[in-house]
Amino acid sequence: MRSCYLVEYDLLEYRYSLDLQQRIRVIKEDNRNYDNFLLVLQHNPVFTIGKKGSREDILATEEILTNEAIDVIDVKRGGEVTYHGPGQMVGYILLNLAKLNISVDQFVWNMEEILIQLLKGYGIEGWRKEGYPGTWINYQGRTWKIAAIGARASKLITSHGLALNVNTNMDHFRLIVPCGITEYEPISMEKLLGKKLDIDEIYTKFEQLFETIFEIKLEQITEEELEKRIERDA
Repeated sequence: MRSCYLVEYDLLEYRYSLDLQQRIRVIKEDNRNYDNFLLVLQHNPVFTIGKKGSREDILATEEILTNEAIDVIDVKRGGEVTYHGPGQMVGYILLNLAKLNISVDQFVWNMEEILIQLLKGYGIEGWRKEGYPGTWINYQGRTWKIAAIGARASKLITSHGLALNVNTNMDHFRLIVPCGITEYEPISMEKLLGKKLDIDEIYTKFEQLFETIFEIKLEQITEEELEKRIERDA
């Protein structure tokens, strides 16, 4: 079976995650047979602006950003403005799609399917919305977005990925126009189920579904082992 290294983090500083992904991308573009990686983590509070985004979609003043300790960073992923923070599970997927014979459309479908199946295990019915990558749910007669997808697939090498609101501070989403969407609000699993969830359990279920849906075997390594690999192969 195809393989991929898995690295788990508790809380990862966002700028470091960008640097980490870029260093892996440089190696993968130079060596098309290089390893694939899945990084599963949570971030410090941060608003990220994708290639289609604008600072006008950030509604908070500089004072509020400072008081809430929220960083603002421009990134090269697809999409517009979104929020990451503690209690939100983020999956960064660094694959060579050509080598794996996976199209970009299939890659996005697979990410959505993982999220849909994960939510189903908690009794939450998630679904796709055409033209809006991510995962959606119905609650109190309205449509809500529970997970975002903002991946990059340059030269068929992927980076960035997805974010699922588990125990996320949803008040921070009110400080932006999330993903450029004004008619639908984001929501968390905690809000839907009325209780906090075990984020480690979410990590495990996500990783199991990743293996099944992508048909890729995961091998877990430590943060230190990943850094050593990158330093060795750069």
